Amino acid sequence: MSDINASLHTMQAEPARSADDVYAAIKGAVTSGQYRGGQYLREEQLARSLGVSRTPVREALRRLDAEGWVETRPNYGVRVKAWTLQDAREIFEARLLVEPYLAGRAALSIAASDIGRLEVLAEAMLAITQRPSTAQSSEAWFAANGEFHAIITAAGNNARLDRSLKSMKETPLIKWTFGTYSDDDRLRSARQHFEIVRALEARNAAWTEAAMRCHILAAENAVLERSNGSVPGS
Repeated sequence: MSDINASLHTMQAEPARSADDVYAAIKGAVTSGQYRGGQYLREEQLARSLGVSRTPVREALRRLDAEGWVETRPNYGVRVKAWTLQDAREIFEARLLVEPYLAGRAALSIAASDIGRLEVLAEAMLAITQRPSTAQSSEAWFAANGEFHAIITAAGNNARLDRSLKSMKETPLIKWTFGTYSDDDRLRSARQHFEIVRALEARNAAWTEAAMRCHILAAENAVLERSNGSVPGS
């Protein structure tokens, strides 16, 4: 059985029906890494797996192409985008432009309950750094870190910028960056989360913005320093 057939098999448990369901199912398979960079997606196979006609599959692939998840090659078909180090640099550049700004705004309006949740998440990530790194601990870190940042950017009260940021962070490339972290990188990152929480507690926009900027710059340095010119899984 080919790689794509194997991946398709995993999508059969919950057949999609609407066009949005088809889009979500295919995007989910791409973002989870079921489809590797450069892998071709065939309309007929996807439609059969999802229990739909080719029309919603075609529409979903067009949407994914427009969003940059896949790319259409004339006379060849649609394939999953292969991410590069340049993509990583561009995502970090975009994050540096948007995320510190939203964090600074969040400092002025974030709810006390949200700050409490951020503290819990920061403690959870610090606890993860105290244990040997495993696939499970990496998943837990990724989930906690994602929620931590999502709470802050949502509190920035700019839905359009927040949606744009979330779209960038959904890429498989973001998950790969966590796999490049050393134990020291994770510990440093965990400590920086506490500084961000302290800045938010102080309702200090400038401090929060600066702390978030340093956090992202440190992550960028850790990723690019260990990349050796390639992106695993592409």
